[in-house]
Amino acid sequence: MKTLIVAAGRFDDALAARVAAGREPRVDVLELQRTLGADLLDYRAVEESSLAVRAVRRALGQSAATAVIAAGVSQRYDVIFTSGEDIGIPLAAQLKARGIRTAHAMIGHTLAPAKKRLFFQLGIASHIDRVLCYSTNEERNMLYRLRLPAQKVRRIYFHADDRFFRPSPTPPEPDLVCSAGQLLRDYDSLIRATEGLGIRVHIAAGSPWIAEEPRPSRALPGYVDWRRYDRCELRELYMRAAVAVVPIVQNEYQTGISTILEMMAMGKCVIAARTRGQTDIIEDGVTGIYVPPGDPAALRAALQRVLARPDEAARIGRAARTFVEQKANLDLFVDRIARILCEACSARGGGPRSRVG
Repeated sequence: MKTLIVAAGRFDDALAARVAAGREPRVDVLELQRTLGADLLDYRAVEESSLAVRAVRRALGQSAATAVIAAGVSQRYDVIFTSGEDIGIPLAAQLKARGIRTAHAMIGHTLAPAKKRLFFQLGIASHIDRVLCYSTNEERNMLYRLRLPAQKVRRIYFHADDRFFRPSPTPPEPDLVCSAGQLLRDYDSLIRATEGLGIRVHIAAGSPWIAEEPRPSRALPGYVDWRRYDRCELRELYMRAAVAVVPIVQNEYQTGISTILEMMAMGKCVIAARTRGQTDIIEDGVTGIYVPPGDPAALRAALQRVLARPDEAARIGRAARTFVEQKANLDLFVDRIARILCEACSARGGGPRSRVG
């Protein structure tokens, strides 16, 4: 099965070297490429492409330009895997317009916005053989709002690299609470929830996927530390913390999933906001704790309880680690994607091409 992976970002030799040196967790795109012997197309291809493709980049962005390149080479492959709808939707539109029948599987992070739904109303689903999602909320959106056939939709767990993020025998610091991430975070609620508790709060504000530097909305109290961490520093922060918190504003998709799973892989008790989209990873009271979004009082009560009961926090952390090992680690994720790509290829009815020539 000759496979093309089309991914947002730059997955270069420098990144691979950092992973090999243990300075970064393993990367799903690179692990899938290695497992399948696939070709990889990312943003670097746009920089080396024609004037027409670079014009698309200026007008519509890097992902759309990468999709143009992918469409141009699509007939060389049995199946194409796109890492998100930012690439997958424009690719499907081009495959449909050109009448190209190459199988296509796409991660759908959130297809609810009207501009994305429009493309499905125009029939691009005919050129997406499998759509993968991470939450029941998004699965319902695909099935009942977009009316995708059930056989095309696959809900799977996201992942953490449980080799990189792993529990430490070093006891945590009992007064340290950590939080991390950038997209749709509600750090104001976290700060209000922790006022007067006599603890320290360290916030790793930032994301490997977002270049913009996040800033606090107001002056921070002295017990709050706010800065960007590299991946090794982030792992150390998780290790040191007694409790981990992922405060999220109400939204429709599984925001915060990477951070939550990293913390769980470290064996931490995670307190997270249960939004409409964030519902599938934590079993409340068993593998973590859910609190309502935008509710500092509920978050404060949960923090006080587990900080006062370190045995309970440790029990939840152990169960969280087991969950990641059994259901949501990187190797399982790669295996699931590989199987789904085989499904997509079979569903399209094409035989595998040889990689020779």
